[in-house]
Amino acid sequence: MTIAISQAVLQHRQSVTFPIPETDDLMRFKRFRVTGNMISGAAQQHKKRLVPLRKTDAMSSAERRNAKILDEIWKSGTDCFQVVPAGGVGVDGEPLFLRLNIGGTGYLLLVDAILRAEPSGFLAKFVQLNHSTRLKVADAYIASEDAYYFQRSPYAFDAIFQYYATGVIHRPPDICPAAFLSELDFWRISHQHVGSCCADILPRDKSEEKEEEKVDDTTFDNLMFGRIRRRMWTFLEKPGSSMQAKAFELSSTLFVAISVMGLSFGTIPDFQVTHYMPPHNETVVLPNGTVTVIEKVEEMRVEHPAFVFTERICIAFFTVEYCLRIFAAPRKLRFALKPLNLVDLMAIVPFYLELLLTLCGVDDKKLRDLRWAFLVVRILRVLRVIRIIKLGRFSSGLQTFGMTLQRSQKQLQMMTIVLLTGVVFFSTMIYFLEKDEEGTPFTSIPAAYWWCK
Repeated sequence: MTIAISQAVLQHRQSVTFPIPETDDLMRFKRFRVTGNMISGAAQQHKKRLVPLRKTDAMSSAERRNAKILDEIWKSGTDCFQVVPAGGVGVDGEPLFLRLNIGGTGYLLLVDAILRAEPSGFLAKFVQLNHSTRLKVADAYIASEDAYYFQRSPYAFDAIFQYYATGVIHRPPDICPAAFLSELDFWRISHQHVGSCCADILPRDKSEEKEEEKVDDTTFDNLMFGRIRRRMWTFLEKPGSSMQAKAFELSSTLFVAISVMGLSFGTIPDFQVTHYMPPHNETVVLPNGTVTVIEKVEEMRVEHPAFVFTERICIAFFTVEYCLRIFAAPRKLRFALKPLNLVDLMAIVPFYLELLLTLCGVDDKKLRDLRWAFLVVRILRVLRVIRIIKLGRFSSGLQTFGMTLQRSQKQLQMMTIVLLTGVVFFSTMIYFLEKDEEGTPFTSIPAAYWWCK
C-alpha cells in the first residue's frame, strides 16, 4: 500500500504535489472545482458559523493540529474550496461519498448525510475543501484506497459513523466518557445529539452543580459577616486552597478514624472495666415465710474511661466543625440537607441524646426498667458507627462509589428482587422438607430465611 504523506502538515503554506488516482469520484469533483473566492453559499454560511475547537485536558496538541489547520484554511478564503452539489449528488445523479481511513479502518460516508447532520462540523467543512487542501488537513492520504487518513480511534469513530446514519450518538461501553467527549469535540459534533440513554456522560448543568461550585466570592458580599464567612467557607469546603485547609482536612479524617477505632475497641472485654451500680434494697421472701431485705449491688462491664474521654473529645471536634460549616454556608437550609451534612449531624446527635437522657435522670438502672428508653439508647449507640461515612467527604473515590450506587438503582433493585426470590423459594422448600424432623431449627419459613442467606 502506497501512502503519500503531505509535507504541508508541518508547513501549511507549502505546495506539494501528490499522486492522485483518477477515480470517478475525483473526476466528478474536478468538474465542480472553482477558483479564487468562488465559494458555495453553504460554505460561506459555515465560515461565518466557525466554531473554534474547545481545548480540553484530554486532547493533546497533536490532536488539535488537524482542527487548527482547518480553521486557518477556512479563515483564509483562498483557492481551497469546491462546490458541493445540492443533495450531495453528482452530475450523473449518483451520490457523492467521502472515503476515510480512521486508525486503519475504512469508512464510506455520504456527503449529503455529513452536511445535513452537523453543518458546522469538522467533516462538513472537510468535504467542501478541494483535494489538495484536504491533504493539508488530513494526517495522510492513502492513494490505493482514495481515502484520507486520520490517526484517531476507530472504536470511538464507530459511534460517530453511526451518528451520521441515525442522527443519535451512543457511547461505546468500553471507552472512557471523557475520552469519548474529547472525540466528539475533535469532530465538532454537538453534545446535544447524545442519546438520553448515554446522557450520564455529559457535564451536568450549572443548576445541578454542587453548591460549593456555585458559590463564589460575590455570594457573601451582602451577607452578615460576609468576609469572615467567605474565608471560613474556603477553608472548610476547599481543602486545596491552602496548607492550613489541607491540614484541617487531615485532622478531621484522623478524628473520624480515632472515633471509629475507639467505638470498636471499646467492645473488646479486655479493654472493659467493671462498673458497680448504686446499691439498692431488694425484698426476698424465704421458704419459711420470713420476709427479709437484702442490699444488692449489681455490676456490669463497660468500656474503659479512656475510650469515653476520647469519644468526648471527638464529639467536641465534630460539633465545632459542623457548627462552623453551618455558620459559613450562604444557604444554610440547603446546605444542611445535603447527604454528607446529614451524616455529620447524625454522627453527633446520638451522643447528645444520651446526654439528655442522663440529665433527665434516666440512669443505667432505670434504662433496664424502661424498655423503650433502653431500646432507644441501643439504637443511638449503633448509629455512632455512621460517622465512618464522614470519610466520604474527603475521598473522591468514595464519592464516586456513592454516585455509582445512585445511578445503578434500577440494577440494584433487580438484583435485590432476584435475591429475595431465591431466598423465599429455598426457605419454603427447606421448611417443608425439614419441619417434621425432631429438633429441627426450621420451625417456620421466616426462620429458614437466615439459612438461605
